[in-house]
Amino acid sequence: MMQISLSTSYLQSSHNDGYAMLQDAAEMGFEYVELGHSTPTTALEGIMKALSEGVVKVTSLHAFCPVPPFAKGAAPNLFSPSTSSKLESIQWIRHIKSTFDFAAISGAKAVVCHCGFLSYFFRRPDAALAKFLSDNDGIAPKDNPIFDACRDKFMRRSAKRAMKKDYKYLRKNLSHVHSELLKHALMLGIENREAPAELPLDWNFPELFDTLSELPQVRVWHDVGHSKKKELCGLGAQMDLIEKTSEKICGWHLHDCTESGKDHIAIGKGCIDFKSISKFFDRQKHIFTLELNKKVSREDAIDSLKRVQDMLQ
Repeated sequence: MMQISLSTSYLQSSHNDGYAMLQDAAEMGFEYVELGHSTPTTALEGIMKALSEGVVKVTSLHAFCPVPPFAKGAAPNLFSPSTSSKLESIQWIRHIKSTFDFAAISGAKAVVCHCGFLSYFFRRPDAALAKFLSDNDGIAPKDNPIFDACRDKFMRRSAKRAMKKDYKYLRKNLSHVHSELLKHALMLGIENREAPAELPLDWNFPELFDTLSELPQVRVWHDVGHSKKKELCGLGAQMDLIEKTSEKICGWHLHDCTESGKDHIAIGKGCIDFKSISKFFDRQKHIFTLELNKKVSREDAIDSLKRVQDMLQ
């Protein structure tokens, strides 16, 4: 069954009331929503009322959802599952389980999760690479052997570090919550991220999942805009990542990205090759979520829905 949802992050700033927010999504033509990582506890009563009345259905939640009461605004990186801190791990487990509980109540099938950053004690691991990218407006300079050497060094060292340390902690924390996923019949979608030092690293994403084979409810959530931004930074090709992880994908964040690296824009307004990507879409198994910037016009959001519907015909 084809499930195309709208992330409520697109509507959150326009609505204080959860019922009105979901009603707005329905009026735009969406039958499904993803409850975003900016969902406050004050919106829950209205959301549950809308769901009980069949205004829309929920496909997925983006952790942490709802936002913990002590946090302000969206807080998907409030706690990290790849942390080496026992105290932070306890907090991540506590709040991700809370998200799982809400997912079960709302009827969601999946939870989308961020996994933190490469952490070094003294300095940013991507400091030299970031300087190059900053000097070139976030885009990899072409035919620059100094940049190429800097990038290759970062990719090599970061992959080694992640496999040795960060992924070990990530795997440990994921194993602590896997039984909760089974209990609620949920998938946990590990999202590919946009910044070079965010985890998992695109260039060893498949190797991470090789180590997670005993956690079948943990899957890949592919964000096409983030992957395109990494591609523009010279950090791997989007199609290569999709091909290597396609068997593990459970859902997609769909939006477009410009050649200058501005993503979360309406589909068709950027440079992403959706014709090639859509060959990997499985309308029976995958969840498709439009994750648009709030500045995208209502007309363009509705047009993006129609474009995804056409891709899935």
